[in-house]
Amino acid sequence: MIKKITADQLQVGMYIHHLVVGWLNNPFTSSKFLLKSKSDILKIRDAGIKWVEIDTSKGIDTLLVKSTRPKVEASVKQQTKSAKEEMEAAKAAFEDARQFISGVMNSAKMGQCVELEQVEPVIKDLSDSILRNENALLGLTHIRNMDYYTFEHSVSFSVLMMSFAKGMGKSDEFVCAVGIGGLLHDIGKTITPDHILNKPGKLTPEEFVIMKEHVVHSRIILEKTEGLSQISMDVAAMHHEKYDGNGYPLGLNKDQISLAGQMSAIVDVYDALTADRCYHKGKKPSEALQFLLKGSGSHFNPQLVQQFIQSVGIYPAGSVVLLNNGYLATVIEIKDNMLKPIVEIFFNTKTKQNVQKELIDLSSSTDLKIKNVDSYENWNIKPLIA
Repeated sequence: MIKKITADQLQVGMYIHHLVVGWLNNPFTSSKFLLKSKSDILKIRDAGIKWVEIDTSKGIDTLLVKSTRPKVEASVKQQTKSAKEEMEAAKAAFEDARQFISGVMNSAKMGQCVELEQVEPVIKDLSDSILRNENALLGLTHIRNMDYYTFEHSVSFSVLMMSFAKGMGKSDEFVCAVGIGGLLHDIGKTITPDHILNKPGKLTPEEFVIMKEHVVHSRIILEKTEGLSQISMDVAAMHHEKYDGNGYPLGLNKDQISLAGQMSAIVDVYDALTADRCYHKGKKPSEALQFLLKGSGSHFNPQLVQQFIQSVGIYPAGSVVLLNNGYLATVIEIKDNMLKPIVEIFFNTKTKQNVQKELIDLSSSTDLKIKNVDSYENWNIKPLIA
């Protein structure tokens, strides 16, 4: 089968059927060949080629790519780790999930159904990471590439939903179900015209009507997925419904919206607000939480908003804060005290110089505290992954 994928999804073992590029810019002598090495993939990307067509009958498929996640013995999977210790596995799980949902969406464009058995391993690795230490994955949700917004939003949405459910004490089954729903919730956007989906500005009323249809499209696509739970379906079908009944597509309100649906409405807005887009700069996590609080009782279930804030923290993992001694730090982990997380200092705003990274548990410090929320941009510093 011929499948169009992004160059970012390429893996050794795929068979290139066509490079979507003019022949003058083709770095190879042929447009049909087997990818035998990573250097071939780098050559394609370095040539600025964004899309390729692969032949899955002659090479591996996107959904059959072996995971890059480090193997973890079953006996230690549920052991808790520090956020720093978990970060490597979290990065790999996040990247695998992003590549997976990219492949799923490209397949959906061609009318292929989503197969649940392909989704479950991806969600399991994300949920295992969250069980070991949710702060690692939560920190990664703040480091985004606007070119991959739709894919990374789906992964971040899934991570936030699972962390939210875990914080509420929900069962492992519920946690995984909302994670699956989160990963697939925007699959209906594969039907939305690209000029509307990627428009760098405000949509017209007519365009917004078309955009809103993606929720219905998601439901229609996912209804063909055998074995998908109602919880997962509710996440996809209800994430734009509002507590006061002014949402879409059905205008449901309060108890007409399931718990998973009410949770997804909160998570969708939070993640969309904090992400950089081509037409706006993402808000700081603290600003997004304030927006949720203002919408409590109207757009969102007020009790669930409070529980969501409890799950991500007032200073969410991955956010940048300014300490009262003038040092910038990244929030690494939230334990018992939401106001005093574990942070990692990296920059002295007084000398305007990078400093050696050092972990500090603010709950154990009598002198140090968070002065306010800051950002990399204020000091012209490139984002650093903890």
